[in-house]
Amino acid sequence: MAESIHVRIDNRLLHGQVVQYWIPFLEVERLIIADDEAANNPAMSAVYRMAVPETVTLSVVPVSDLAREIRANKATTTLILISDVSDAARAQVSGLSFDRLVLGNVHAAPGRTRITDSVYLSQEEIDSLVRFRLNDGKVEIQTFPGERLQLEVDNNGDPKWSRR
Repeated sequence: MAESIHVRIDNRLLHGQVVQYWIPFLEVERLIIADDEAANNPAMSAVYRMAVPETVTLSVVPVSDLAREIRANKATTTLILISDVSDAARAQVSGLSFDRLVLGNVHAAPGRTRITDSVYLSQEEIDSLVRFRLNDGKVEIQTFPGERLQLEVDNNGDPKWSRR
């Protein structure tokens, strides 16, 4: 069976919604948290390990090591958690290849526009997602399995979110 890799942006990283809904829904065998701060904080990594079901292998790595971690350890289904759009772009630059990016939660902050109740994006982040989409990547917002908004780009290069 081919490896399936799911990349999810959620500034909360691992939390109850991921454990309760996404891991079972995607039938995750391996969870990778790609976050520089978490990778350098043994206490945070220990808390994540306690929250993950025993059947799921967990790795907490810096974003720059993500592509190497994927190549080193194969699993049928892998969920990668990244905290923000810029880290997803960094992961691609470091060699990670993926064709679908799911936004779960991106907090509101000055300079960010509300896309949904749980996703707020800066113009720079929107531009990055549009570039990913124009390179044949899929970008979706999914808080829970089954509800989804998909990023489309019109002929002028302007983003539009539509329900799918």
